[in-house]
Amino acid sequence: MSRTSELVKLPGTVAAALFSRKGFLEGFEGTLTEAEAEKMAILDAAITLTMEMQGRLLGRMVDQSGWDSSYGWMMWGPEMSFVAIHDSVCIVRGQQVSFNQVIKAMKESADAEIVKPGKGEPNAGIG
Repeated sequence: MSRTSELVKLPGTVAAALFSRKGFLEGFEGTLTEAEAEKMAILDAAITLTMEMQGRLLGRMVDQSGWDSSYGWMMWGPEMSFVAIHDSVCIVRGQQVSFNQVIKAMKESADAEIVKPGKGEPNAGIG
């Protein structure tokens, strides 16, 4: 079963997607159209890279390397939220979900699968 299939089964999850570091959509399931999922992949990759860079900057500013191990981000609203871990994102209903459960499942899922280059990226045919 695919990672997105497993993630979309989490209680309160309405959609799950995988994205490459360059913003290519690697897979999705749920209530999104493919066009919406592709746009979301571009945004999620950009936010993820920005968060990683901010973490590195904070680490240098406080002379502590722990910020480099940051692996995700969240954006939550009154009804729907985004949870992104490594190369995956889930859209969840905040009132129906345990964020701890979603984060744990997403981290385990990402740790279990090697992240490969995305479609259209250099070395995409490797592995």
